[in-house]
Amino acid sequence: MKYTLYFAYGSNLDPRQMRRRCPSARPLGPAALPGWRLAFGGHSLTWGGPVATVVQDAEVRVDGILYKLCRDDLVELDRFEGHPHVYRRVRLPVEGIQGEPRRAYVYVLAVDEEEAPSSDYFKVLWRAYHRLGFDHQRLLAAMGGER
Repeated sequence: MKYTLYFAYGSNLDPRQMRRRCPSARPLGPAALPGWRLAFGGHSLTWGGPVATVVQDAEVRVDGILYKLCRDDLVELDRFEGHPHVYRRVRLPVEGIQGEPRRAYVYVLAVDEEEAPSSDYFKVLWRAYHRLGFDHQRLLAAMGGER
């Protein structure tokens, strides 16, 4: 069976959500997407407001989880993320836990205007950042707080 790598940075940081969406996905550990920053935009009916995306920014990086996905999981994830009409799936260079370079699929939502997400959506990310030991300042910066 052929596998691919996926970089999760938004609500897919929640392991229960990922198990529901992609039952055979295997988390490989923390990773980073250098040269991009976390942002919120668009509108999700599920979450009642804007959702996470990444925007190119050479000065920062986005923390996330690297997953190993089978083809069926990738197809299912495309459906959940609305690829190619909502999020666009692209392969980008990421850094694994030891800083090793990898290429992984990342879902990118083009946004015209950045807005804060609903409190329910933000709480999912906040809990994930806490559980994973990620820098909360990057999350707060995406909300319009300090960088």
